[in-house]
Amino acid sequence: MLPPILKAMDASIIIVTRNRAEDLKHTLQAMRHVVVPEGLKAEILVVDNGSSDETAAVVKSCEPGNIPVRYTIEPRPGQTHGRNRGLAETHGQMILFTDDDVRPPPDWLSGMCEPLAEGKADAASGGVRLAPTLQRPWMTSMHRSWLAATDWITKGAPQSMVGANMAFSREVLNKVPGFDSELGPGASGFCDDHLFAMQLSAAGCRIHDRTAFVIEHHFDPSRLTRASWLSAAEKRGASEAYVGHHWEHWGCRLGRVRLLLASRKLAAWRNNHPDRMTVEGCTEDELNLIYQLAMIKRHVEEHGRKRKYEFHGLVKLL
Repeated sequence: MLPPILKAMDASIIIVTRNRAEDLKHTLQAMRHVVVPEGLKAEILVVDNGSSDETAAVVKSCEPGNIPVRYTIEPRPGQTHGRNRGLAETHGQMILFTDDDVRPPPDWLSGMCEPLAEGKADAASGGVRLAPTLQRPWMTSMHRSWLAATDWITKGAPQSMVGANMAFSREVLNKVPGFDSELGPGASGFCDDHLFAMQLSAAGCRIHDRTAFVIEHHFDPSRLTRASWLSAAEKRGASEAYVGHHWEHWGCRLGRVRLLLASRKLAAWRNNHPDRMTVEGCTEDELNLIYQLAMIKRHVEEHGRKRKYEFHGLVKLL
């Protein structure tokens, strides 16, 4: 049973997509099974981030269910540009973000909104699990987390949020106005949701644990290939270095020496492991070495550049 205050509030669900019309179709079909609490007004806004496939047709042909669906275009490439466009074009007092390749449970909307409506929290960190057909025996907790699974989030006291399943009150935008467009898919690759969550915490916002409300992630199987893992490790390292330099104000003592040592460690590991995974998957050891090398390399590149945030700043500097 939901609190009466929820019935006087609106919720906006934002989905940013690019050239994944078939995935989006299944996600919108799954959204038809999400229960909307009586009296709650909800909407779905699909932000098309420059698709060249049938994305627009999929949205326009979507049969209206419990939640009406709207469509808008954000031509600037990058998921964070799409997310910020979604924030600007919606008016819900509660904002939910999810992806174009997920399946939410029927109680997802009420579960994510309840702590916001009751005033228990300013944001909600939801759960994500991998679709059973996409799980592999070689996967570790790290592999799953890189595919957006939320096993790593601390139960009861979430230290972050995952963009595939997160919610927050519109009021937090008065403190943290949006997502950094230099992070996330289509830009550096990752860390856009993590930086946003850290900024909320720095602003004193309360992030509530809603990982019990789990969406299922049906990502493209190509993300399981070795090439995809190698790319992800490099992008994660570079993204982390951007956040480290500009937001956390890391120092860069002996940066070039550390870069040389990281490069040698990776080369030595590969020389000693000629039988490494070659088609699907990548060992955690190799991923960590690539991640560290990419992070140090980007940090050295960023060192000396004007910082784009004050230390733990909430608003990006011009």
